[in-house]
Amino acid sequence: MTATPALAQNAGFSISFGSPGYSQDYGHDRGYGYGNDLRVKAQRLEQRIDRLEYNGRITRREARSLAWQLDEYRRLEWRYARDGLNRREHADLSYRLDRIQAMIRQDRRDRW
Repeated sequence: MTATPALAQNAGFSISFGSPGYSQDYGHDRGYGYGNDLRVKAQRLEQRIDRLEYNGRITRREARSLAWQLDEYRRLEWRYARDGLNRREHADLSYRLDRIQAMIRQDRRDRW
């Protein structure tokens, strides 16, 4: 058996922290290169919510509320990404993640 370069190229997985490249933004980046940073931030927020709940720093109810907010964010991200993200959509998604992050900080402070 031999691996073919065409199969390796179509893996559809890319992580980029620099300038825009191929395979970003669900394959529809229209040259902007937005999206990967948002997905990484959303994933980190999800992990943080889980960790804070596990450690008892936020209640289960707070964790569920935050997870719901993150799910709403992901639905909107998916809707925007169908046509590729433009600057306004990227800014809106970034703002929403910042709001979730602020809610996490607030909920964490409420407990301590």
